Amino acid sequence: MLPPISRALRRHSRGAALGWALMSTAGSSEGGFMGPTAKAILAKVGEAIACESIDLRNDSHLHAGHTGNPTGAADAETHFKLKVVSEDFHGKRLIQRHRMVNEILKEELQRVGGIHALQLKLHTPAEVKKK
Repeated sequence: MLPPISRALRRHSRGAALGWALMSTAGSSEGGFMGPTAKAILAKVGEAIACESIDLRNDSHLHAGHTGNPTGAADAETHFKLKVVSEDFHGKRLIQRHRMVNEILKEELQRVGGIHALQLKLHTPAEVKKK
């Protein structure tokens, strides 16, 4: 099995002027293709939500032959895992958090041949510290 790529977008804590830094946290591009859909997910979520951290994994290669990736193409962008830590989730129930992200990614989710499956893990910084 090929190792997926994980990308993290972290906001600098020294003030808004520093903006965002994109960091790659895995070594191989095989099995974790980061094409236009993945880039759009990172950009849209990163712009709409004040993320402490965001991690996106393309698991499309694990679903070769399934709906959404019937050919098993290495550059498929159909199955993703998205983890976001943000204070914006404070006071919101899990369903409200999911609806926030689904609304942000509405275009990618509705596009024919777009995202087939999106697994979300959405936490506040306090929830992460408890774990």
